[in-house]
Amino acid sequence: MSQTSRKARPLTRPEYLALAEFRYQLRRYLRYMEEQARAGGHHPQQYQLLLAIKGLPGPRKPTISALAERMQMNHNSMVELVDRCEKRDLICRSRSGDDRRQVTLAITPAGEMVLRQQARVSREELLIIGPSLLNSLHRLMKENRLGAAGRKPAGPKKSGSAGA
Repeated sequence: MSQTSRKARPLTRPEYLALAEFRYQLRRYLRYMEEQARAGGHHPQQYQLLLAIKGLPGPRKPTISALAERMQMNHNSMVELVDRCEKRDLICRSRSGDDRRQVTLAITPAGEMVLRQQARVSREELLIIGPSLLNSLHRLMKENRLGAAGRKPAGPKKSGSAGA
C-alpha cells in the first residue's frame, strides 16, 4: 500500500519535538554560515555556488542547469548568481569542447581562496554544532522509524533561493 493511498497518521508530540529541534539546529548552522559569508564580504549564495561546483559528483559537469538543481534554484536565478560571481572573479564560464552550446563553470584562483576560507569555517562550526545536529536527527529518526516504512523521500523542490 502506498503512502498516498493510506491515511497519514498524525505526528506524535515527541516527533514534533524532534522535528522542531532538528530544524532549529540545522537553521542555526545555516545562519552562522550566512553570517560568516557576509563578514567575508560575500553573499551566502556565492559560497554555496563555489561549494556546489567543487563538490559536484562526477561525472556531472558544472553547468548552470546541474548547479541550479543542486542548489534548488530556478534557472534564471542561477544565471543571475553566476553573473554576480563572474563579475567578482570567483568563477569563469567556458564552452564545452564537445558541444559548443554547453557552458561549464570553473572556480578561479580568487574563488578558490573564498571557498577554502568558508569551507574551513564550515568544518570548524560543524565540529562544534555537529553533535547537537546529529543528536536531533537521530531522535527524529528514532521517533519516526515506525511511520517511515515504505515511504519515498520527497522530490526536489525548486525555488529562487537556497539555504546557506
